This record gives sequence, structure tokens and C-alpha cells, in this order.
Amino acid sequence: MSVGRRPFVNVLLHEEKSKRYFFNLFKKKKKKVELRPGALPPEQVREIIKKIGKGKKVNIQRVEYDGTPEEKPVTVKIIDITDDYFTGSVINVERSIKQELDDRIVFIKGGGGTIDFYYDDGDIMRIEEDVDEQIIQQRNTEELLEILDALEMNEDILISYYDEQKGGVINGRGKLVGKDINSKDFTVEFSVINDIELDKPKTIQLNLDKDYVLDIEVVL
Repeated sequence: MSVGRRPFVNVLLHEEKSKRYFFNLFKKKKKKVELRPGALPPEQVREIIKKIGKGKKVNIQRVEYDGTPEEKPVTVKIIDITDDYFTGSVINVERSIKQELDDRIVFIKGGGGTIDFYYDDGDIMRIEEDVDEQIIQQRNTEELLEILDALEMNEDILISYYDEQKGGVINGRGKLVGKDINSKDFTVEFSVINDIELDKPKTIQLNLDKDYVLDIEVVL
């Protein structure tokens, strides 16, 4: 009886081997990483990004196949991190300001959208946390409150603050048209924003505790 079952067993073994061979044909092979000259290893890129974390603004410098750095780093806000890649939302403050001032302006090139950066692409040579992030951490709200208290109404001022929505620093010139020292609220009527002269003044309300106000100066 055991002799009669042997051919049947052999058939089962052959079928099992065939299945393994068939599935191995379609099994995804691990991609071979080809680092471009001067690029960081994938493991190092992954480690840097995880250390910086989501929600941070970074400058990504990539490199061409011949080792030439790209002409301009891309600035992104990290919105997702996975084991294989991270996703950045492209930051372009000037573009956002112009679109906000004139809704008839439509940009086709040079900004907007998101980018997936795959670690194994081997094309990232430098990742730096944006200087705006460092400035935010160093701001002194008590000193700014003293400056605000000393300012006269309708006085011409220069002000810098970090706009979370636009993902960058706004540098403006305008007049102080309102302030409340107790609540730390104040209102500025801007005539110039990031070197863009406005056709109509733009009024913005800020709070020293809730908003990232970086600097306030009197125009001499």
C-alpha cells in the first residue's frame, strides 16, 4: 500500500515546488540602491527625517547623476513619513502672497503641490531644518511686548512674523492701527509685504502669544 501511494506523494511534491517557483517569479525584488556622487545613504536620510519629524520645514538639496548639486534646494514642510519615503508640501511664500493679493493670477510652474522623496533614489545630498524654525524658537515675547507698549498709534513700523499657513516668514511695512497690551493683541495696516507694494493696504491682526511674531522695529 505504501508503494502504491508513492506516485501520488511525488505529484504533490512536484505541485508544491511548481507553486513556489511560480510565486517567486512575481515576488518583488529588492531595489538596488545606486547612490549618486555626493548623495547621502538611504539609511542616513531616513534617520535625519525621522529625527526632524512631521510638521517641520526643511530645505532639500538634491544632486544630479554626474554629482552636480541642483541649482536651488527645494523647501518643503514634512507632512508624512514612512519606511520607504517621506512626503513634503512645497513651500513658496512669494507665490502664495501674490495669489492671495490677486486671485486672477494662476501659477503653472515653480511651486505648489507635494513631492514624495524615496530614500532608495539615492539623490539627496543635504537636508537642513529651515532657518525659520530656528528663529521661531529663539523669539522673545517679553521684549516684543515692551516694544509694542512703547509704540505710538499710526506709527510706521517694520514687522516680521512666521505665517504657518504659507509656511514662511512675512516681512512687512505698515502702520500700527490698534493695540491692547493686556491681551497682547495688535493690528497692523500693511503697505508692503515681502518687497511687494500693495495696491490697497492689507490689515492683519496679530497676538504675541498665539502668533509667531519675530521682530518689530520703528521706521526711522
